[in-house]
Amino acid sequence: MSKKVIIIGASSGLGRRLAELYAEEECIIGIMARRGNLLKELEIQYPGKIFSHQADMADENISLHIKELIKKINGVDIIIIAASVINFNNTLAEKPELETTIINVTGFTKIITAAWEYFLQAGKGHIVGVTSIAAARGNKAAPAYHASKSFQSIYLESLRVKSKSDKANISITELIPGYIDTAMGKGDRLFWVASPNKAAKQSKRAIDKRKARAFITKRWWFVFHLQRLLPIFIYDAVVNGSWKLKRNN
Repeated sequence: MSKKVIIIGASSGLGRRLAELYAEEECIIGIMARRGNLLKELEIQYPGKIFSHQADMADENISLHIKELIKKINGVDIIIIAASVINFNNTLAEKPELETTIINVTGFTKIITAAWEYFLQAGKGHIVGVTSIAAARGNKAAPAYHASKSFQSIYLESLRVKSKSDKANISITELIPGYIDTAMGKGDRLFWVASPNKAAKQSKRAIDKRKARAFITKRWWFVFHLQRLLPIFIYDAVVNGSWKLKRNN
């Protein structure tokens, strides 16, 4: 049975490949991102299946953009939030920290609440949030990013509990990727790097099964929980050691 899906952050990487996979299943997809030209490429590639809407997660009216896109595709069954930003910020400059927070926390929350409101009125729905293994612990190179991913993870878990408690019939799925071969995932000494295609296929399977949480790829379950278990003095030695990610320029 075909579905109507909205993907925020569909211009590249995981979000773009997910849009392609859903389009290949004859679904109707609404896609949103800051780079409208890349969205148009998908719209042309899948005429009558993919409908684009350019908007920035940092836009204070992002919730209104979501509502406009829902109207454009005449309803929605699944809303996937795959957009976020990472700023490596060793100097702790204010601007990149605030940019990360505005997009990954404020923008994320506005989209979630708009999705919740729509699905509550519709009587059913599915919200999917793409977080990160960065949610496990803090990191000196990208403090706001790690903190924002932790916020997203706990927020999604809270909504899952709330949906059950309120009998809201809204499914909540958290996708927790490790390293994916995208512009956002570049770094030094990366390991277990998944292609966007592999990551998207695993993500879609988790969404189709309405899983509460899914690590992408599955082996990252071990790394995530190991980080959580490490005592502070060991974790501090690891993040302050020679294993480092390169800064994004």
